[in-house]
Amino acid sequence: MNKGVIIKLNHNQRYASDLVSTSLFKIIAKQCNTPVQEVIVKNDSPCGSTIGPILASGTGIKTVDVGCGMLGMHSIRETCGILDGAYYNSIFR
Repeated sequence: MNKGVIIKLNHNQRYASDLVSTSLFKIIAKQCNTPVQEVIVKNDSPCGSTIGPILASGTGIKTVDVGCGMLGMHSIRETCGILDGAYYNSIFR
């Protein structure tokens, strides 16, 4: 947490990120002086299956799955770092 915006990757393409979209996102982040992290989920671990890959393949729009590091995701006590909110604001502005 508080180490930057996370790019989510999986070689089974359970996330929408691919080589091109990830590279473009990193270039934008570098121009904004925003740190970026990569999280690669092992091939044999369940993950993702978000609507991102479906929409990206159907529309042809380059898409990158990004997130914020947190503890207790989908819990009543989710905890995340306050700096990550500032990083998001910087990169998406």
